[in-house]
This record gives sequence, structure tokens and C-alpha cells, in this order.
Amino acid sequence: MSRGRFLQPVAASRQYGLTLVEVMVAMTIGIILLLALGTLFANSTRVFKVSDEFARMQENGAFALHAIGSDLRQAGFYGLITSTDVQMPVAIVVTDDCGADWAVNVAQPLFGMHGLTDSAAHTALGCINAANFISTSTDRPSFILVVRGATGARVLPADLEAGTLYVQSDPNGGILFQGSQFASLGKPPRRELLSVPSAPLYAPASGTLMDPIDAPIYPYQSRAYYLRPCARPTGGTSDAPLCTATDDGGQPIPTLVRQELVGTRMRERAVAEGIEAVRILYGIDTNNDGVADPPLTETPTATQFAQVVTVRVSLLVRSPRPSNGYSDATRRYDLDGDGAAELNCADAGLPCNYHRHVFTQTFQVRNSAQRFESS
Repeated sequence: MSRGRFLQPVAASRQYGLTLVEVMVAMTIGIILLLALGTLFANSTRVFKVSDEFARMQENGAFALHAIGSDLRQAGFYGLITSTDVQMPVAIVVTDDCGADWAVNVAQPLFGMHGLTDSAAHTALGCINAANFISTSTDRPSFILVVRGATGARVLPADLEAGTLYVQSDPNGGILFQGSQFASLGKPPRRELLSVPSAPLYAPASGTLMDPIDAPIYPYQSRAYYLRPCARPTGGTSDAPLCTATDDGGQPIPTLVRQELVGTRMRERAVAEGIEAVRILYGIDTNNDGVADPPLTETPTATQFAQVVTVRVSLLVRSPRPSNGYSDATRRYDLDGDGAAELNCADAGLPCNYHRHVFTQTFQVRNSAQRFESS
């Protein structure tokens, strides 16, 4: 026989499976890695949410200041006229006006009120519904800011809209009219109100000069800013929606709104969400040099409003959504610029589980300042 018949097979030395100790070690390492990844994901999500909240606050605050600032810069602008003596050749009827001839009160381009209750606000301006007005509270005075003037977007006679109000003026006179009234005014009546310049004020691209009486025309606007307790009111009617406690998912969002002319009707329009408080201080020019004289005041008299040349606007803006585990109760906010923080969420009756930030900017009331400088 061959010798190979007596050789025995070598036992396999392979290992199958894991020991219990190895399984436990692997599970422990896996759990640690999962916890680390979960913590990293949770922290990243929280940081993203906070960053998103601050970005939205920044956007809302910047947009609110831009809207108010644009109107303040245009307040009292009525075209080329050097005064506010703009006449109405034909009566203009504004529907749902805030008062008798309130919208067309061009002689008062800037006005403000503060510290009003909701009922007092409705009494002062009938277009404001009490349910849509945030009343004054501790360290959180309510406000109304009224601005009137032309928008600065020049319009040609052929582009006039029938239901829109316009101002046409030259340095010596101006008229306020509705688009549908323009043709019926005729040139002779307008010549009585507008001085005829020695040269045409507008030359079309074709090079053909228009009649000298065709002075620049600008859309006219009258607005009243205030705070509404909700962003998306569901009560009332479609033409006049009212805020309720169940709006915005049961967590009403305070919103900066304004009453404005839409054609010849006053309508409430939302401007920016999350605006919880507004503080406005006025700079008054007492010596007609176009520069505000200290100190700033929150309560000018009716005469002093005609002398306001700067307006300091401070907004307290909150995050769109509450933050779990966050409390703003220990922080106070300075809205009047005196260096002493006066507004606290708990004292003012505000929910404290929101992030907040104060945005402040000072605007020049250019038209009033320039008129004082040239007087």
C-alpha cells in the first residue's frame, strides 16, 4: 500500500462566531458612536433653528424700518411745490376714511400719537378697529404714526389710473386730484393753480416738448402705522378681517400694519410680523435751520409736528416661534435710547419664551428740513 493511505486529515483551525465579551464590547462602542452622532445632529439642528430665528428677526426688523423710513423721507413731498399748500379743485371722497377728509389732509404730512387704548385708537382714527390694535401696557406704549406725501414715482398723464389720487405741482402751486378727474379739470383751471414756467418741465424721449402746463405728476399716499395683535386675522369679513385669540395657530403674532390708500379706499395692510413694541421719538427744529434741536420728544404738540425734521424709530422684534427651554425673563430692552433698559417681557405681559432684538434707526424728514433751511 502507498503511505498516503495512513495519513490523517489535519483538523481545521477556523473560528466561527463571536464571544459574548466581544459582542458586548461592539455594542458599547456602537451605542457611544450613535449617542455622539445624535448629540451632534441635535446640536446642529438647534443651532440652525436659532440662526434661522435670528435671520427672520433681522429680515422683519430691517423690512419694517425700511417701510417706515421710506414714508418718513417722503412725508410732505408734493412734487416741485415748496410748501404744503396743495389745493383740491374738485372734492375727493375716500371710502372708509379715518375721519372727515383725513386721507387728503395734505397740510399735515406728519403726525403721531402714543399711549392709546384700543378704544381710544378707534375713536382717534375710525379706520382702525379696536380688535386690531395693541393697547398700551407697562413699558410698552402703543403708537400711531401718520405720514402723507407723494410716492416719488413720476407718472405721465396717459398712465393715470381712474381711482388713484395724484399730486401735480410746480414751485408755486399744486393740486390734488383723482385720476378720473384729470381730463375734466382742463388746462385753464390748472393754469390758475399752477404757474406757467418759462420752459417745459418735461421733454419726452422723442424730443417733442410737452405743453408747459404739464407739470410733473406723482401718486399720492396717506398712511397710518400701528401694531396689530395677530398676523393673519380670521374674524370679521374679507374686507375688514379682525384678530381673534385663535389666530396664527393659537399663538397670535404681533404684526406691524398700516392703513393706506388703495385707490380711494382706506385699507389695512400687514407690513412685518413679530414686531412687539415700537418707540418713536421726534426731533424738532426750533430755529428753522433744518437741524433737530435736543432733546428728542415722544409727545410733540400739534404745532411742533410741523417742525419735526428727524424721527428716531426703535422696534422690539421677536422670533417667529417660541424656543423650548429658553427664557427671556432676565433681559431688559432700551427702546427710548436713554441708556436705561426699561422693557421686560414679564412686566409688559409678553411671553418670555421667545428670542428678541431691538432695531433702531433715525430718519430725516427731508422735505420739512429742506423747507426750513430755505426759509
